[in-house]
Amino acid sequence: MSTTKKKYPPSITFGLLLESMKNIFGMLSRAPEKYPDILMTGIPGIRRVYLVNHPDIAQHVLQKSYRSYPKAKGYEVLALLLGKGLVTNEGDNWHKQRTLIQPAFHRETLKRISSITVSSTNHLLNKWKGQEGQTINFTREMAEVTIDIVAKSLFTTDVNAKHIQTIWRNVNFLNESADALLRNPLHLPWFLPLPSYRKMRRYIAELDDIVYGIINKRKKEKNPPPDLLQLLLEARYEETGTGMTDLQIRDEVMTIFMAGHETTVNALSWTWYLIKQHKEVEDKLKEESLKVAGDRDPVFEDVPGLLYGKNVMNESMRLYPPVPVVGRNAKQDDELGAYFVKAGTEVAVNITGLHHHPAYWPEPFEFKPQRFDSFDMKGDNRFVFMPFGGGPRICIGNNFAMLEMQLINSMLSARVDMDLVSLDVKPKALITLKPDNGIVMQIKRVKK
Repeated sequence: MSTTKKKYPPSITFGLLLESMKNIFGMLSRAPEKYPDILMTGIPGIRRVYLVNHPDIAQHVLQKSYRSYPKAKGYEVLALLLGKGLVTNEGDNWHKQRTLIQPAFHRETLKRISSITVSSTNHLLNKWKGQEGQTINFTREMAEVTIDIVAKSLFTTDVNAKHIQTIWRNVNFLNESADALLRNPLHLPWFLPLPSYRKMRRYIAELDDIVYGIINKRKKEKNPPPDLLQLLLEARYEETGTGMTDLQIRDEVMTIFMAGHETTVNALSWTWYLIKQHKEVEDKLKEESLKVAGDRDPVFEDVPGLLYGKNVMNESMRLYPPVPVVGRNAKQDDELGAYFVKAGTEVAVNITGLHHHPAYWPEPFEFKPQRFDSFDMKGDNRFVFMPFGGGPRICIGNNFAMLEMQLINSMLSARVDMDLVSLDVKPKALITLKPDNGIVMQIKRVKK
């Protein structure tokens, strides 16, 4: 590779840098207007970050040369909580785990998860029936229902109400703690007896007690249920015929809890924030739900018919991507488009910017689910729209998440009348894109 020119990307303007200090999401979404390909930001002489805004460069980093761009150092913080699960693992170990686990998310698993989703959503609706006229934090409600779905998808009946409450509390606290650690440039050693570290370790230990307790109990069962845990226990490496250790299973279970749950909660929250501001979208969503399922509960076989619901979900994740930026580190000198990148440079693929890029999205800041009627989700567009990431490390649970969200949205649109209380909600761009302080709704009426 020729590096004689060493052409570097343009540096971020002072105005855009100032906006990033006040509103990082605003900066990320507006960056492609001035920098359609790539820009350079960071702290001069200390930290250089390339922000990628072009799909071809994103594809280079995430797919074509992904081995040369391992995950950024921020993922080391997540590894304290998740261990060596798929989100934090690297290299050959990651590839072996991905190959081993992928079959667990097959059609029969998704069919079973759809039944759990409908049951958990019905439980939520029954609770809301007693809260008509009251205001709720919709984001918190979605957190509780999705934890219930994930826990039962993993462990079937081996989790009780007390377990689920502990999991919900601990997972949400640890997600917030991980965000706080990543925001703090001073990473104090993990072994220090800081109050925040002690609480994190205690919460991790409580989750470990639940997970290891269920693993040990499951190994003694003669007729275990075909849930995700059992599929993980039965998975075998092709080369050796051996299975995962308890520690490896624990790490993958923690990853499913923390990575899958958090992004789904935020995606559902933003979706309903948008729906409640566009009555025509809500009416069409409700019409489709009633046409497909009528007065009965939806089932797995109904999901392909929820096409408009899928468009609504995709458009919401375009405007508010669950993971706003994907961080990588350049392992060696390289070229990104026309620009030189030095080994050790942080490279951030700006998913938020790609989803608002004016070259690919007419009226990029408008909520228009119908744009996905004709949008090809394959080919080059895989790196124009990638709410679940891109390349070999695309989220393994993407079909799980879409199935879950489509069913929840279908049931809510058909059976609940809500008013949006929250106005002008601020996006909080951290590891995931949260609605600051959550989305508040008033429950008007719950049907059935």
